[in-house]
Amino acid sequence: MKSRASVALSLLLAAGAGQASAAALDASLTNQVMTRVKNSISAQHSTGCVAVVDASGTLLAFQRLDGASPGCVDAAIGKARTSALYHTPSLKFMQRLQSGETTVLAIPHAVALGGGFPLQLQSEVVGAVGVSTPKQELDNQASEAAAQALK
Repeated sequence: MKSRASVALSLLLAAGAGQASAAALDASLTNQVMTRVKNSISAQHSTGCVAVVDASGTLLAFQRLDGASPGCVDAAIGKARTSALYHTPSLKFMQRLQSGETTVLAIPHAVALGGGFPLQLQSEVVGAVGVSTPKQELDNQASEAAAQALK
């Protein structure tokens, strides 16, 4: 006769057997995103910082490229966290602020600068990338291109 614990365990395993695993940002995909961004930055003869976070905003990968300003470190990480937590490009927060919506400044963990973009797999946000260079347009371009490459 089976014990209650073994019956409960069998039921839990059976219930979970039919569930599909959730999409996740693994090390290989993280490296692909990092490489794509670094190549975009290098192609523009620029330098900067690149950060990749998971869906909770936890840092998975970061690199400060040669010659990059120390100020880009927190900016890249903040842009990535903003996009991961709010499932939207960080540029949207900047645009809202520029249009006079100053309440954006009170949103927790929101960095109102372009260069953060959500990363999606199977239509689910699994993380985000943040880019900080001396050129705002490069930040947006590189982060969006890396995110689109995963789709």
